[in-house]
Amino acid sequence: MSLFFILFFLYAVVYPQSQLKRIRMQRLAKIKAMEKNHAYKVLTMIHRREAISLFGMPVYQYIDEEDAEQILRWIRQYKDYPLELILHTPGGQLHASIQIARALRKHPKKTRVIIPHYSMSGGTIIALAADEIVMDKDAVIGPIEPQIGDFLHGTYPAPSWIYAAEMKKEKADDTTLVMSDISRKALKLTRNVAKELLEGKVDAGPEGKRRLDDVVENLVSGEMIHSTPLSSAEAKELGLPVSTDFPGDVHEFMKLFRPVKRNVEYVE
Repeated sequence: MSLFFILFFLYAVVYPQSQLKRIRMQRLAKIKAMEKNHAYKVLTMIHRREAISLFGMPVYQYIDEEDAEQILRWIRQYKDYPLELILHTPGGQLHASIQIARALRKHPKKTRVIIPHYSMSGGTIIALAADEIVMDKDAVIGPIEPQIGDFLHGTYPAPSWIYAAEMKKEKADDTTLVMSDISRKALKLTRNVAKELLEGKVDAGPEGKRRLDDVVENLVSGEMIHSTPLSSAEAKELGLPVSTDFPGDVHEFMKLFRPVKRNVEYVE
């Protein structure tokens, strides 16, 4: 029985950790190679459930305050270098996304965000901060309207809470009214942050400020559902500084992240 527990411990803890260490070394080596090829200091924020983890249990990841703390530290450290941030994320906490975005926007050297597959919600907010958004031709970003709610009542887009309160009027319950009030404040914050991040990056054309307002409103208003995938072509059409001159070695880097599901079979 003791031998069984020893073998189980080695399989469940030691083996996955040794695999993780090997994979992380490969990723660091690839990042160094990309820095040489791209002439940028490369940071990454990759959120995906991986097959290799402690006890084999994948962890769902999203943008949080720990991501913000680490990325802000590296942005400060590399203040004398152009920065490149590889983003692969479903989004996450609004305040953490704004912190990262503002730090990237204030960076004194050139910045660009690279999106190999998707960067939704808070990830899109971060992308707006860069001087250039480089997307694979099939990659997507998404709307950035705040999601408001709690565990008991559910989480919904801020414009939808406002719509519900306006439709019910005096029949609206206290929760709907409170959520509507919070939603208005969250929308105001998100609009102001988006304008701050995009200032000077949107082609003004003959209408100047109105063009920037239109771009922000498209992303924040809630006219699109929160999971709407905006392609590189659609992002360009909105007026965002998007390029599809995508570096192929980023896709090679992404192969070093092993997904939990292996439903698709192919020969490399």
